[in-house]
Amino acid sequence: MFTVKTIIDGVTHICQQPSVSIARRGSETFEETLRLTNNHSNPDFAFWLPAIFEDAEMTKPIQEEELIISERLNVLDTDAIAILIEEYASKSVPGAGDGCRYQYIYPGDQVYVMNSHGSTIEVVK
Repeated sequence: MFTVKTIIDGVTHICQQPSVSIARRGSETFEETLRLTNNHSNPDFAFWLPAIFEDAEMTKPIQEEELIISERLNVLDTDAIAILIEEYASKSVPGAGDGCRYQYIYPGDQVYVMNSHGSTIEVVK
């Protein structure tokens, strides 16, 4: 388990996560995530769930694709320095229906990832 501490807009959030991914500016994942949320110029975070179908013809959906984006004032997605990616297991379709939460990290934000011994192993600021 990892402890993830974020300080964003003066709000400190601390949580435990089994895994942590950080996509930094210039990485392919960072660019793909920007494209995923390109309808919003100032995303704070986004939740994404994939479409899942009951049949091979993809006519009977079990789960519709869904993208929910929360916006943040006074930022632009092009200024983001990293994106914190958290994977979430699907309760209805484990494995195939797993989704992601993308937290955009902007200049002035801070992210600290600590291992089970409390040592900081990754920093974004």
